[in-house]
Amino acid sequence: MEPLFANKSRGVQLLYLALFIVIGLIVASGLAMLLSWLFWGSMNTEGSSNPLATLYLQSTISSIGTFLAPALLFAYCQDRQWWHYNQADRKPAYHLVNVTLILSIIILPLVALLGQWNEAIPLPEALQEMEDSANDILDRLLQDHSYPTLLLNILALGLVPAVCEEFLFQGSLQPFLTEWTKKPHLAIWLTAFIFSAIHLQFAGFIPRFFLGAYLGYLFYWSRSLWLPILAHFLHNALTIMVTFTLEGRGIDLDNLKFTQVHGAIPMIITCVVGTFISLVFMWKTKDESLNH
Repeated sequence: MEPLFANKSRGVQLLYLALFIVIGLIVASGLAMLLSWLFWGSMNTEGSSNPLATLYLQSTISSIGTFLAPALLFAYCQDRQWWHYNQADRKPAYHLVNVTLILSIIILPLVALLGQWNEAIPLPEALQEMEDSANDILDRLLQDHSYPTLLLNILALGLVPAVCEEFLFQGSLQPFLTEWTKKPHLAIWLTAFIFSAIHLQFAGFIPRFFLGAYLGYLFYWSRSLWLPILAHFLHNALTIMVTFTLEGRGIDLDNLKFTQVHGAIPMIITCVVGTFISLVFMWKTKDESLNH
């Protein structure tokens, strides 16, 4: 049987993907509000008998409906398979997994430094209000410093977004743009730009943009969606655990400047060198992933 997108132009396919996302967002929002009303008596956190549970539920359903479901549907329309177009049916090479585990730790200071530089850029008042609203929601989810909540945050804020977002961006958009432009590196950076912009949090645009490019190259070199999913999850989980640990010690992260931390400069230099060596190693050994 012929794939659904067999005779569709690239532009039409892109419109379908956008349509899938919009429909997924609408359905997910409606379902999340309905379940919130049934379980906790309110369609939003205001008036809910359990505001945090409402936030977790709505965040999870939103990620699945907006990112994962459209991505899977888009992949199926490409070749009538759910896991092939997005290369979720391939295992990454073990050496790439090992390097990714190391990289997930050593890039954290670099991301923190980029974030600090990004936050120094003044935003228009309207964008600043959006930023404050998004940060307020995140702060509410991270304010409980109990270990059960930490595990729940790693699952809801670490694993779910990593899986759902990677299926859409690296698993659907990046291969589509690669086929369209015939330029894989351009596709990686375009996908990273869209990945960062769609979050609508511009105080973190720069670190998220480079993180998106990093995930894109992991996908390109490994030929497997599971490597960027692993890297994305580890980054989220480690960030959550670092925040949990520092705030648990009474450290005010809002006023903490990374460059003022003792030993920050040597740490940054070490991380830059380590990241460069790791990425070069991945690039040099990328062809080994074809055997997996």
